[in-house]
Amino acid sequence: MDTFFIEFRDPLFGVVVFFILLFVLSFLSYWWGRYKASREHRDLESFLGKFESLGEGAKLAEQVQTNSLSYESWLLLAQSFEHQGNYEKSVEIYHALLSKNRDPIFQKDALLLLGKSFFKAGFLERARQTFLQILHNAPRTPQALHYLVLIYEQLQQYDKALEVMESLQEIAPDTISEKLYLECRILIGNHHITIDEKAVKLLEFYNTHHRLGYMVFEWLFTYRPQLAWKHYDQSLSERLSDILWRIGDENLDLDIIASNTYLRELFSAKGSVDLASGSSIFELDTLIALRHCGAAKATLQFEYTCDECKQVSFLPFHRCPHCHAIDSVHGMMNLSKERFEENNSLQ
Repeated sequence: MDTFFIEFRDPLFGVVVFFILLFVLSFLSYWWGRYKASREHRDLESFLGKFESLGEGAKLAEQVQTNSLSYESWLLLAQSFEHQGNYEKSVEIYHALLSKNRDPIFQKDALLLLGKSFFKAGFLERARQTFLQILHNAPRTPQALHYLVLIYEQLQQYDKALEVMESLQEIAPDTISEKLYLECRILIGNHHITIDEKAVKLLEFYNTHHRLGYMVFEWLFTYRPQLAWKHYDQSLSERLSDILWRIGDENLDLDIIASNTYLRELFSAKGSVDLASGSSIFELDTLIALRHCGAAKATLQFEYTCDECKQVSFLPFHRCPHCHAIDSVHGMMNLSKERFEENNSLQ
């Protein structure tokens, strides 16, 4: 019976068995890696095959293969085309590079750049498919998750964006502002509750988190101005200048305006009240002086800048269209000639 248990009598037998198992495991691991890489490459080729070439794909692919430029140089060239707004050229270069270079790290980086090009060009569905392809092979890729959130947001699919945000928060916990922003978006777009219920929930949201004040009070002053004045946060007065400027005189709270120096100057410049003789702000001081002279032929126009990237926009925003920062809008006053609409109808 002992002949069947040689390892108890010969210690070399156990060593041999150990190395045989190690060899088998290494062999299986090697071929599994080859199979996985081959499958990923087939998936990538299938993914690239979904998009029609713009006519220069074959020419660029040949140049990428025969030219002595490195892949990094081609990537820089593609990004330069992207900065110039020539997204067609940049996309074709990324396609050609992806079809020639099988390095997983390079493919991941190139796919990220390709997805960003699609996103900037406005091809949201193609961008979505690109970032999903990245996440299929590398689920813990924060940039892909971030852009996927942006895509679902632009498609107004806030529920899906919030689902992706939960995954992103596990990797990047400092994205709490984006999560609150999406929750606020979902609340504002909820058609199953009344405007009064929505107003109460928005006030609870702001009192709890003390964030997104511009977004919350913009909605409140639009739909429930009396409630907005009742819960008005005077520390936001300068940020809300453009919103306050557009409020009709019938919806003003004179008690709050009279108790706040900035509001007295703002609404005196507008002509709604006469509670200030001047202002330290040039635009407001000029308008107040003009109204005191009886020459009220000027008004304010607003431009909007992002506190993060300093880019300027002519429209207000809750997420910067350039750097995608949340609640970073800052209004800038500009004096302009007041225009009166004339009725030129023949009736």
